[in-house]
Amino acid sequence: MLSPVLAFRPARVVERLEARSAACPLSSKDLLATAAALRLTLPLVRAPTPGVARAALVAAKQVQSVLGLAMPPGLSPEGWFASVAAAADEVAAGLPIFLVGEVVVEGRREAEVEAAFKAAWRLADAGLTHLTVDLSAVPAEGRAEVLERVSAPAMERGLGLDCIVLQGEEAAARPLFAELARRDAAPDMASLRCEAPEGPAEARAQVKDLLTLCASLAGTPVLRRGPVTPDLLGSIKGSPVAGCDDGGAAAAAAVLMIPYAPRPPDVGRGAGALEKAEAELSEDGQARLETQAYLEVLDFLERLGAAGSAPRLVRALERKLAEPGA
Repeated sequence: MLSPVLAFRPARVVERLEARSAACPLSSKDLLATAAALRLTLPLVRAPTPGVARAALVAAKQVQSVLGLAMPPGLSPEGWFASVAAAADEVAAGLPIFLVGEVVVEGRREAEVEAAFKAAWRLADAGLTHLTVDLSAVPAEGRAEVLERVSAPAMERGLGLDCIVLQGEEAAARPLFAELARRDAAPDMASLRCEAPEGPAEARAQVKDLLTLCASLAGTPVLRRGPVTPDLLGSIKGSPVAGCDDGGAAAAAAVLMIPYAPRPPDVGRGAGALEKAEAELSEDGQARLETQAYLEVLDFLERLGAAGSAPRLVRALERKLAEPGA
C-alpha cells in the first residue's frame, strides 16, 4: 500500500515522475516545521553523480532517515532528477526526500539577474523541491530585490527556499531577511557556510553561532554547510539546528574510486566531468564507488542522529492529512 504522505509531493514532481512511482520528493517547506517540532536535524548529501545519489538513498533507507540530496551547479536538472527519482523508486520507495538545486547570482546587472531567474525556473520545472540562492556577488543594498525576483519560481511552486550567508557576514544578513519579510518574500531557511571546526570546543562554538544566527533572523531556521567532523555532528545531534550537509564527504570518497577523475577542491564543481567518468566505470568499479559513498553517508546519518527520522516525520505528516480541512 502506498503511503498517504505521497499526497504531499508537489504537482510538478508528480508530473515528472514515472507512472506509479513511489519516489517521495517533498518540498522542504513541508518538512521544516515538522522536523523542528520533533527536534530533528535534516541531513543533506551532495550528490554530483547518480552513483552517489543511489548510495545515499540506500543508506537512508537502511536507517530509515529522511534525506536531502543536493545537485551541484553545472548538471542538467532534468537528467539529475530523473536518475534520482528512478533510484528512489527502486531502493527507497516512500522515503521522504527533498531535492536541492543552487543558483549563483553573478551580479546585480539585469542580464545577470535574468540568467539567475531562468536557472531557478529550470530547477523548479525539472522537479527539484528546494532552491538555494547565493547572493554573495550582489551588493548588499540590492540583495533583497534580487532575491525576490530570482526566488519567484520557488515561491510560485511552493518549494523550499534558502539564502546563503557567509561565515563572518552574519550581521549583514539581519537587514536582508528583515527587508524580505516586509516584502512577504522571506526564505524558509538561511544557509551558513562554515569551515571544519578544530576540536570539540570549536564544534560547540560553531553550533552556538548557528543558533545565534537563527535567533537574530527572527527564528529563521539555519542550515549548516561545509566540511563536517565527528565532534561537530555530535554537537549538532539533538540541537535546534535545522539542517546540516555532509560537506561533500560522500562525493569525495566516491571520486577516489574513479581512475583519473577530476579532483577539484570542491567536488561539486566539474560535476559534469565526474558524471561522465562514473558512467565509464566497470560494474565492479561502480559497486566500489557506491560502497564508499554508502559508508560515508551511513556514518553521517548516524552521527547526526537522523536514524529513525523518516517514520517519525511520516507519522506527523499523516496526522496533518487527517486534520479537518486538510
